[in-house]
Amino acid sequence: MGRIDAIIIGQSEIVRYEDYSKLPLDRIHLFKDLVFLRMVHLNGHFCSHLDILNYVRYGKFYSEADYEERRWMYNIWNLPGLSSLLVANAAEHEGFHVKVINNFDSEFDRFVEYYDSQEVKPLVGISTTFYLSYAEVKRLARKLRTHDPKMKIALGGAFTNEQTINQPASALEGPMRKYGIDYVLHAFNSDKDFPALLKASRGEIDFKSVPNLAYFNDKGEFCLAEKIWNNPTLNSTPMLWKQIDLPFVNQTLQLRAASGCPFSCAFCTYPETAGGHFSMELELVKRQLADIRDLGMVKRIIFIDDTFNVPVTRFRKILEILKQFDFEWYSFLRVQYVTDEVARMMHESGCKGVYLGVESANDDILRNMNKKVTREALVKGMQHLKRYCITTFVSFVIGFPGETAETIENNISFLDECSVDFYSTKEFYYMQHSAVHQNREKYGLEGMGNNWKHNTMDSRTASEMKVHMFKAIKNSVFIDPDTSLWYLAYLNDQGFTTDQIKDVQQVINKMMLREIEGDFGNKDEELAQLKQIISKIPCRPH
Repeated sequence: MGRIDAIIIGQSEIVRYEDYSKLPLDRIHLFKDLVFLRMVHLNGHFCSHLDILNYVRYGKFYSEADYEERRWMYNIWNLPGLSSLLVANAAEHEGFHVKVINNFDSEFDRFVEYYDSQEVKPLVGISTTFYLSYAEVKRLARKLRTHDPKMKIALGGAFTNEQTINQPASALEGPMRKYGIDYVLHAFNSDKDFPALLKASRGEIDFKSVPNLAYFNDKGEFCLAEKIWNNPTLNSTPMLWKQIDLPFVNQTLQLRAASGCPFSCAFCTYPETAGGHFSMELELVKRQLADIRDLGMVKRIIFIDDTFNVPVTRFRKILEILKQFDFEWYSFLRVQYVTDEVARMMHESGCKGVYLGVESANDDILRNMNKKVTREALVKGMQHLKRYCITTFVSFVIGFPGETAETIENNISFLDECSVDFYSTKEFYYMQHSAVHQNREKYGLEGMGNNWKHNTMDSRTASEMKVHMFKAIKNSVFIDPDTSLWYLAYLNDQGFTTDQIKDVQQVINKMMLREIEGDFGNKDEELAQLKQIISKIPCRPH
């Protein structure tokens, strides 16, 4: 095996189902908000929706399998992520050789093989894109240091950046010492700084010259390098798809054609942290698609741009480019900008499904959210998408200031009126650096995070309203909001049609409904139904 300068860990099984399984079912009322609609209790423990399919198809759960088996079992984190590839790509542009571990919990054996093959041990990077706390940092660092106590570990990504938004970067020292982390790149778009960290780790430059780095010097003293802003590397370092080792890729890849968001929704912090809206040059978009096509195995692309269809003129040009290829694709979309012509072009260019952040179907709540859209405009856009048989996934934020039982009913009627294929619900999450915080006195908004109250609702009631919607909605299929669009793309990748995904999820939803009603008993009937559906889906080669 050739020289490896770094190994990047992109994703991991961040929901620890075994921890929930230790909690007593006779006290489910104390932790129901953590498990209801997110997992199912089966054979004595909680598991993900996809793990139910593993049990039905393979007779075992993901946690019971060895690493090789885990790589071809159903797991959302086996879907190739993009964040780790961006880091590896930046390093490859600077002449470094990087291996990517897409899913730590499916590929730890590969990690060991890569790491142990090197006489000069590679730097190990952990992407924190999907982390909400240090719990996963602790778990991964502990396992890595068990393998090699002297391993050099670096963190970067969205979670580390978030730690420095409302507090100084010096606050990183405590967690770094506690969890044994050597380096933290804490900037937004930290992939740009990673090559410099590699140069410093090789002794080519001083650590203090690495932008946005928190580290310990030779004396064990905590140090901070200069903090600077990084624009996204959309055009400066295009993805080297043909050079990056991708042993984990099946038929679906993620791609970004733009970064940031031109809107300012009151509950969201992304437009501020992203520092603006940046676009990839259209000719480079085309080149990226050609390079992915030339890999010979990828059939589907998920565009992770927050607002793929804005500006509309640029979107039309991208659709014309997509027509020149034979990909199916998915994206996030602002549905109010969809016309009949645009929907037709989407269909012709291979659009398989779209994520629509509707958030509310009530005009008053939409105004409070600063969504700059009306229910009428949402309905019109939905009609165009349905006319061209594009699968729709709609997300709702439950409990934003102004929310009442009546506005919740507006959401339910919207799903019926628009014949939405799939939907999800998630409670409002109150963040100090979101725009709504500036109007907290107006709304009587108190608390923080997932524990809040305001003039018209509190977080406990929002959780109850989420369950109420789940019980009331009959013509649209609920999907866990933590997997959402990726769930659809992943199961398509695994050979499921959209109708088969609906059939499977409806059975799983029936299991969850029984548990909400207090019935955690035998699920043989539902398992038999799932087995019948899955028996029609060929096993993917592995």
